[in-house]
Amino acid sequence: MIRVEGLNKWFRDFNVLKDINITANTGQIYGLVGSNGCGKTTLLKHIIQIFKGDSGSIYYKDTQIKEASPEIEKFYYIQDDLYFPYGYNLDMLFKYESKLYKNMSVEKYEKLLKFFNINRKAKLTTLSKGQKKQAAFIIAVSAKPEVLLLDEVVDGLDAVVKRKFWNVLINEVMERDVTVIISSHDLKEIDNICDKIGIMHEGRIIKEEKMDTLKEEVKRVQFAVEEEYKEIKSDKYEIIKTQKIGSVYFGIIKGDVDIFRKDLNEKYTLLIFDELSMDLEEIFITELGGAGYGKEEFIS
Repeated sequence: MIRVEGLNKWFRDFNVLKDINITANTGQIYGLVGSNGCGKTTLLKHIIQIFKGDSGSIYYKDTQIKEASPEIEKFYYIQDDLYFPYGYNLDMLFKYESKLYKNMSVEKYEKLLKFFNINRKAKLTTLSKGQKKQAAFIIAVSAKPEVLLLDEVVDGLDAVVKRKFWNVLINEVMERDVTVIISSHDLKEIDNICDKIGIMHEGRIIKEEKMDTLKEEVKRVQFAVEEEYKEIKSDKYEIIKTQKIGSVYFGIIKGDVDIFRKDLNEKYTLLIFDELSMDLEEIFITELGGAGYGKEEFIS
């Protein structure tokens, strides 16, 4: 389990992390999502101790993590911008990483090479962006870490390779109880694999919740009434947004949707009412909209 408590970080006059509190449980895939420049990468670099916070603490299984903590050897971090030693191929990198990670598995390395079909003798600097991501992932999984920190790791991968990537990741979590924190802008990809989500904006965690609970809290509905619809107010629910397309209204609701439907029935002649599924992208837009992000309208 990874737990971050009250983490703050300043870069000169810029407060990049503001009282961050998150918990990623053992065997859980934690999705870290947020607006551009909100501090996701900086947070991951604090967990792996590349950066040191100005205040706050980071714990692994109730042991506080510091720069020299031996527990760091159980972590593996794949950053967004990959840099490899000049002239190295994948076999050379595996040999080098084996000096740093005592659990490096030759058997797993060979299986992953075959599965991803990567040229082990090609110079890493000559590989495409997607191939570099695969190479880094192969080394990371071969190290058999207990904590895997992934920063935009599926960026640049085609649909087939992404499926392979998720297949391997989920197997690692199921077989070895790996704790995974994955930062990504590809919300559709992580929607179906994350157990828990942390939404960041301007250096803060504005929402942290299990995925199932998150989807229960915010609902999308469509309805039609005979009369002209005017927004209803209630302390049992909050209407985040309503949009009319043709004769049908589409609404985003926080709270009790059944009571909203009952209120519509009492006030109007309700013609249709359907509850629609919400995906992570829609929830993300809704939560950041509540924080005032992305609500501007362009006027030409």
